[in-house]
Amino acid sequence: MSRGTLAGVVIVVIVVGAGVVYGWKLRPDPSQATLFVTVVMCGITAIYALLTFGILHENKSMAQASVDSTTLMERSLRFSYAPHLLYSTLSTKDAKLQAIKGVTPIDNADYQTALKQDFEGQQQAEFVFAIISNEGSGSATNLNVDAEYMIWDSSNPNKNYTVKKVTSIQFLESKKSVALCIFVSKVPTADDRVELTSATLTASDIYRDALGESPQKKNIRPSEHHTTSEPGCVVQMK
Repeated sequence: MSRGTLAGVVIVVIVVGAGVVYGWKLRPDPSQATLFVTVVMCGITAIYALLTFGILHENKSMAQASVDSTTLMERSLRFSYAPHLLYSTLSTKDAKLQAIKGVTPIDNADYQTALKQDFEGQQQAEFVFAIISNEGSGSATNLNVDAEYMIWDSSNPNKNYTVKKVTSIQFLESKKSVALCIFVSKVPTADDRVELTSATLTASDIYRDALGESPQKKNIRPSEHHTTSEPGCVVQMK
């Protein structure tokens, strides 16, 4: 019970008690006794009302504290299971990405084409990958990647074209990355360029899956898109 409610009860008790003592000393006649009894009953009713109010207020405070505690626990659980996905584009001369820790290339037809170019002694070809990294504390589930790039390739008769890359990853652990092959430049020149047009990441996590919630969608803005070119690479990135 709050201090304010206790103080109110004490004051009413003191007032009623003082009234009872004062009335007892006055020895009221029968006509005044009824009024005296009524006053005493009103005082008792006031005490009961204050006690009831204090109990209700205490119950409300406890209920609010329980709600706050549940909300805090729910947020903590969400954070512990939530992934944090980052998207970037990498230009490299190593199609196997052996120098990058924690990155697994997605083994599709584009990647197999890149591997054919990355044979021993071949130093000319360059490979462009989209890197999707999970920097969160939880694993990403049902990850879908939908990306579109503009390609300028001086060795291709169709020098300027658009490529669309779509893939799905069932499970991406925390602090792990996957690499999606975007472009292979067999004869790279400084006129070659790879430019992100749009990219969307759609993913869930273990906590959201358990609750049956919809996956979250993240749109990658080209202006905020990070690119990396390893030493010796000449293909321009944007």
